[in-house]
Amino acid sequence: MKKLLLTIISVLLLSGIAFCASGKTDILTLFSSKSNANNKIWVGTFQLVFNDMKNNIIKHDIEFIKEKQTNELKGLNKEEFKSDMLNPESYLTSYGETSPEAKEEIKKAILEKFNETSDIIDSMDWSRGLGKYYAYAMLKKEFEFLNEFDKLEKSKFNNSKEKYNFFGITKNSDKILDDNLAVLFYNSDKDYAVRLYTKNNDIVYLYRTDKKDEFNKLFDEMQKQSKKYKGNRFFLAQDTLKIPNLNIKKERKYTELCNKQIKGTDIMFSDAIETVQLELDNKGGKVKSEAAIMTKMAALPPMDDKAKPRNFNFDKTFVMFLIDKGKTDPYLALRVKDLKDFTK
Repeated sequence: MKKLLLTIISVLLLSGIAFCASGKTDILTLFSSKSNANNKIWVGTFQLVFNDMKNNIIKHDIEFIKEKQTNELKGLNKEEFKSDMLNPESYLTSYGETSPEAKEEIKKAILEKFNETSDIIDSMDWSRGLGKYYAYAMLKKEFEFLNEFDKLEKSKFNNSKEKYNFFGITKNSDKILDDNLAVLFYNSDKDYAVRLYTKNNDIVYLYRTDKKDEFNKLFDEMQKQSKKYKGNRFFLAQDTLKIPNLNIKKERKYTELCNKQIKGTDIMFSDAIETVQLELDNKGGKVKSEAAIMTKMAALPPMDDKAKPRNFNFDKTFVMFLIDKGKTDPYLALRVKDLKDFTK
């Protein structure tokens, strides 16, 4: 049976205020964030630094003076995503008072653990000072498919003018590739989902749908449809699979959280940033995400408070979820409608 794909990748940001990062892609704050964007992505990394800032620095829910809590801030305070939804080898976190030494310690730690360098640390102020604290996180995942998928001919995505690189399984592919894939459901040629496997038991779900619902609702709907599906879950000889190569690099700065005094303190966020990098091809994938929050003293005094062939072709709008091995909750979600913004 032909071998197929899969992977992992990860997580983060505030809903309600969907932020349009560079290009046409929204980086969402929460897994439950609302956004009408055609392309959107969520990773749990920013939530990790928010949790450390709330629990270990501020030591209570984060609210801003003379401002009502937004749905996004409420969601962050509820800690929709936590570090126990990841395996320890997948992430690194650090928090404390800012200092040049702390900066160098983080650089050394991510080099030793992930053989990685940071894309954001050098851009922030690490000098000592009253009220200056930090929370930092890096999420790093790499995965290999059980066997390399076949490279397919370049093809259009959502009737685009451009043609893009795809990989997957054709009727002429080696049958061993079938073992890497399980069918969750196939309700029609516009409504289907598959589960892909990797060498490290990471899981990748691909869900073909045009719905723009929140990622948590789409994930629940996918699971619901899978549970009630009575069709064949094996990938059959007449079936095909088609998945686009992805190359994503995005950044979001949470300026809406900065320069506002935090209730019960005399400090405010000076920087709040998250980055997401994702690569996916016929061999496997990579995920790297960083997030950091820095604080400073408040500048102002306190204010008032079946036999028929099934074509699993993800060449139209689709959603992807990534789950760490042995876990049940996604750490990354992705919706793709315009592939141009997700390729080099």
